[in-house]
Amino acid sequence: MGLYSSFYASLSGLSTNAANLSVIGNNLANLNTIGFKGSSGTFQDLFSASLGSQGTQGNGNPIQIGLGTRLGGITQNFGQGSYASTSNVTDMAISGQGFFALNTTSGTRAYTRAGNFTINSSGSLVDPNGNQVLGWNRVGTSIPNTGTAVPVVINMGTTSPAAATTTINANTNLDAGAAVGSAFVSPMQVYDSLGASHNMLFTYTKTAANTWGLVVTTDDATATVAGAPATITFNATGGLATPATDQTLTVSGWSNGASPTVVNWDLWSGTAPATSSMTGFAAPSSTSNTYQNGFGAGTIQSLVVDQDGNITGTFTNGQTNALAQVALAVFSNQNGLAKRGDNTWGETLASGTGTVGIAAQGGRGVVLGGNLELSNVDVAEEFTKLIVAQRGYQANSRVVTTSDELLQETLNLKR
Repeated sequence: MGLYSSFYASLSGLSTNAANLSVIGNNLANLNTIGFKGSSGTFQDLFSASLGSQGTQGNGNPIQIGLGTRLGGITQNFGQGSYASTSNVTDMAISGQGFFALNTTSGTRAYTRAGNFTINSSGSLVDPNGNQVLGWNRVGTSIPNTGTAVPVVINMGTTSPAAATTTINANTNLDAGAAVGSAFVSPMQVYDSLGASHNMLFTYTKTAANTWGLVVTTDDATATVAGAPATITFNATGGLATPATDQTLTVSGWSNGASPTVVNWDLWSGTAPATSSMTGFAAPSSTSNTYQNGFGAGTIQSLVVDQDGNITGTFTNGQTNALAQVALAVFSNQNGLAKRGDNTWGETLASGTGTVGIAAQGGRGVVLGGNLELSNVDVAEEFTKLIVAQRGYQANSRVVTTSDELLQETLNLKR
């Protein structure tokens, strides 16, 4: 029994070490695989056989001989991999726990740490296999990220709507030393309700000491401006005397059909003591530091991904709007996930159902835009395991050889 037993025990050692070599080989093969998580094999001894009729020694201790070993388990290492910065704005990495949730081409749910995503021809955010990344899309002016995650769609043709100017301000000085009858024209850019840009022209004409007449027009021949004060006056120290409050200007009759533009001319700071943006010092007439809050319509110029997974578009009109948000999933037992190939995992009974939610909440990590998580395989560690597995295989092969020689000697006793 002993010789045959040693044959099978060492055979199990050969088989188990060979299986462990497969695990190590797979780790090294995926050394450069984006988002790959390495695995390690663990051995367990097989149930031992008892010797003797009672199977115990005189002191009661058992007399047992092991029957070999087997691969007790393969554990995935979900430790954080390092990062590589890329020039692709839709590349994403996860710092911390969690997985990107995918809707596969076959209609099933999958999960991945590989965030090498792109936008396909229909605007869907997809991985290299065409699986759709799940999250939430903008609806109206917000992203409803508390509902069910759906495929993320980025419409690169999205237009940022225009906004009409409602406030204007300019630091203007009117020369106290100018001759009566002198004129100074100060233009101010404004936007109408359709997003068209216009110039409001403030024409100041000196009528007396510290007194200027004002006429406001636009570069649109059909538009008229109402509400502008007819006279601007300054006190003896160059401060604005009248008007003593902000003014409301209404531009109507735009030739393009835009609705009337109602603008607050912000002449005073509004703080105590109030200061004015207009002065009447003995210095050349000039306007500086103009401000208006309107803008025209814009198209997407670039994208950026923040740590919450928001995909934000920067538009040609200077505005930024969040277009969508990617979701992250966490599991009560991520080691229970089953590898499905193509850098994805699938749910199992052991892993439980993934909890999908917002990045940086509920134990989920943060999203790093423009980065990819590299494989977490440690070459030095894998080579060390390789040497140990090789020596284990060699040692078990020596047991087979020795057992064979002993059996041969036993058979020779008959001669």
